[in-house]
Amino acid sequence: MNEILEMLKGSSVATVYSLLGESRAKYLLPGVKPLKPNMKVVGPAITIKYVIFNEASREKFSGNAVHDAYDLVSGGEVIVAASLGRSDLGVFGDCITFSFKYKGASGIVIDGGVRDSPYIMRLDFPVFAKATTPEHIGGEIVPYAANVPVTCAGVYVKPGDIVMGDSDGVIIIPREKAEELAFKADEVEKKEEAIRSMIASGIPLRDSYPPRPDLLERFLKKVSR
Repeated sequence: MNEILEMLKGSSVATVYSLLGESRAKYLLPGVKPLKPNMKVVGPAITIKYVIFNEASREKFSGNAVHDAYDLVSGGEVIVAASLGRSDLGVFGDCITFSFKYKGASGIVIDGGVRDSPYIMRLDFPVFAKATTPEHIGGEIVPYAANVPVTCAGVYVKPGDIVMGDSDGVIIIPREKAEELAFKADEVEKKEEAIRSMIASGIPLRDSYPPRPDLLERFLKKVSR
């Protein structure tokens, strides 16, 4: 899996998203964007399921799934917080975000809001969310379960699915599709690098994009990745 993750890190959300085919929209988390434009993350999901506070209170729930998720981090995972789409709430703040970075997570994806964003943006740690807000979650939602299947921004996410995010947004790659998509994405990136080399060498756009087969074959030989 490490090789697959490294290959995906060399690609982009746009490339892999296109390869997901006609059903690709069901893998895209709409409205979830990086706090800073150049943030990028690729890694297996550790999920956190949030529920409405009153629902947890009726069950006399007293746990904390954020703590449980923290305990599961071994290095490289992406924390996926399914917070019922509550962009009006700061689901994570500076201390929780810092704790996941310190433990070795690769990043955080939230279908709600984050608070303490000025501090978080100084951490050099990928965080993707729908909004920033000073509001906290107290009395509204509760981190109920860790590493269970969740629906985040309308997308079904299983623990271990591959999370991929960059400036274009966040997609979920089902774990069973990751290897095939990684190799296909690598081929696309090589082709596009060859096309850019063709353009930079002065070949007219009509011959380089889409590329003439003979030119593409020649320039692909020059591409080293």
